[in-house]
Amino acid sequence: MATRFHYFDAFGRGEVTRLILKHLGLEFEDVRHTYETWGKEKTTGIAEFGQVPLLQIDGHNLVQSRAIEKYLLRRAGLLSQDAYENYLSESLVGYLDDIGQIIAKFVWVDKDFEGLAKFNQEQLPEKLRIIEKRLNDSNTHSAGNTISHADFVLFQFVHDYFLRPQRAEQLRPILEASAPRLIQFAENFKNASHNLSAYLATRAEMQF
Repeated sequence: MATRFHYFDAFGRGEVTRLILKHLGLEFEDVRHTYETWGKEKTTGIAEFGQVPLLQIDGHNLVQSRAIEKYLLRRAGLLSQDAYENYLSESLVGYLDDIGQIIAKFVWVDKDFEGLAKFNQEQLPEKLRIIEKRLNDSNTHSAGNTISHADFVLFQFVHDYFLRPQRAEQLRPILEASAPRLIQFAENFKNASHNLSAYLATRAEMQF
């Protein structure tokens, strides 16, 4: 059975899974739904909770983005066996999700882009400094010295929120001023994976 990844035509909660799939070199069909097509598809019962992201792999229909990501990394033998390293990874993922929820509320709930701009300038820099302290001395990893779930989540946040062409002019200066090592981390992480860098070089730009 072919591997198929279902999500909307957006980065959102699906892009980390795409990055992991690309990094691992796994062939998959990238099924990009509209709200209408997903509304029809989910009536088939294809997704246990009726939500995307949904990954069809190994004869299973997997749901919930973070669980999907960890399944893929565990399947590839990339999750640490060290309890403290796993704590470092998962606590950072949780912190990044907290930040993501704040941003999502500004964008999708309140539609307060002025408030988001103020948050980016006044509150986000301190959060970025906290995250930067998690990096190892060579700015290659965020939970020890080997690749982790947190590295993919952090990379996607740093690259897609601050560094991609559509956003860099406005938001990269925030990173440069508050947590410049995160820029080096993103460059190191991207360049360490040919599959990942090739995907990013050809990926279409999206707003979110």
